[in-house]
Amino acid sequence: MKVLVTGGAGFIGSYVAAAHLRAGHHVVVVDDLSSGREENIPEGATFERIDITSDALDALMDRERFDIVNHHAAHMELRVSVERPLHDAEVNLLGSLRLLEASRRNAVQHVVLASTGGAIYGEQDYYPADESHPVRPMSPYAISKRSMELYADYYRSVHGLSSTVLRYTNVYGPRQNPYGEAGVIAIFLNKWLTGEVPVVNGDGTQTRDYVHAEDVAHANMLAATHRLQGIYNCSTGIETSLNDLIAMLQADLGSVRQLSHGPAKLGELPRSSATAARLQAATGWTPAYALRDGIRQTTAWFVDRLTSNET
Repeated sequence: MKVLVTGGAGFIGSYVAAAHLRAGHHVVVVDDLSSGREENIPEGATFERIDITSDALDALMDRERFDIVNHHAAHMELRVSVERPLHDAEVNLLGSLRLLEASRRNAVQHVVLASTGGAIYGEQDYYPADESHPVRPMSPYAISKRSMELYADYYRSVHGLSSTVLRYTNVYGPRQNPYGEAGVIAIFLNKWLTGEVPVVNGDGTQTRDYVHAEDVAHANMLAATHRLQGIYNCSTGIETSLNDLIAMLQADLGSVRQLSHGPAKLGELPRSSATAARLQAATGWTPAYALRDGIRQTTAWFVDRLTSNET
């Protein structure tokens, strides 16, 4: 099969591209490298440096006639979306809409779209949230992702475009970008290993649901293979506090590292988790990585990368 992975030079997208290559698919990666890195693109993939909001994306899709489209290109920083809502909408909403329309026009067999768990559900009524939980998007980022979901449903219902939306919780693993606002594991490791002091916002009791990037890539493969229709959480259903996460990281680094404490971020969720029971029932997917093992692996990768850069 011929597969397009948008955002394939990014953290999650590069794992998805690699999974398709292992399955023997011909993979084309589209990325504008605004946040992705060319070194992340797996060997064997064809790379096209294209902005998904441009006509070049239409030209590529019209020419290549992909079987599967996997959409991970996005503007991902929630707080920046508050400051620049027009930019967020141009990339996350209009870019996604352009992709869906091109997929319809070119009779793509299936589309998998990356959405968000915590930002979509907002302040939860129950834990973990399932897909029927009320959605309460409270940022331009979450609103644009929810709009993408609704457009996918429209294209499926009206035009017959087969599609899966995967709502991720907090994805982590080797290669995560430590310089944005997302990815507390990567941010803390990078700061400690470069002599900086990370900031804990609030008292550290806030919880998140951490899922490894390899498990996310596996979910993407299953979604395409099974031609799943509609919305599915991709998560573990397990809450881990920031304080507990810090303790794991420091244990794997072999020493207690310095922390700074600041006020809680305005609007930050105190708790967040989602259940992937629907995805598990449909495909048999279960997370292969326990958080403790994934943290150990991720810490070792960051230590090795930064040590190698120093030599």
